[in-house]
Order: sequence, then C-alpha cells, then structure tokens
Amino acid sequence: MDAIPKLGKRLQELRERRGLSITELAERAGTSYQNIWRIERGAQLDPSIALMRAIARALGVGLDYLSNTFGKDEESEMLPRELALV
Repeated sequence: MDAIPKLGKRLQELRERRGLSITELAERAGTSYQNIWRIERGAQLDPSIALMRAIARALGVGLDYLSNTFGKDEESEMLPRELALV
C-alpha cells in the first residue's frame, strides 16, 4: 500500500524539478489537474498504465523511472524533442 504515496511523492518531486505546475503537467500529459493532484496526494489508488505513461512522457522520463520499478534512483530519461526545446 505504500507504493502509491511513494509514486505521488516521486511524481511531485519530478514535476517540481522540471519547474512545472500541476496544470502545466496535466496539459502536457493530456489529462486533468485533478488526476495529477490525486496521484500526488495518494488519493488515486489505481492510476492506469496509459495515464502514467502519458505523465512520464510529459516529464521526459521512462515509466520505469517514474514508478521506481527497479528501486534505483538513476534517471532513465529520454527527453522528447518538445521538452528538449523548452
């Protein structure tokens, strides 16, 4: 049960490192402010893989990095062209 709050914290930290507001991230990921906010707060207990993939892509990281699948804190980032130009 601890994975979702860790996911939310990781998402928030990464979003803030990128200098994005929740609204900006939601727009880039093609989702709503509420979806991002709920995941960050641990209120969204079952975010879909599609949603998490869109968020990861909007942040310029792999889904494995965002979810910390392998327990490493090494960024597996592959910046999309549009983020590299920002």
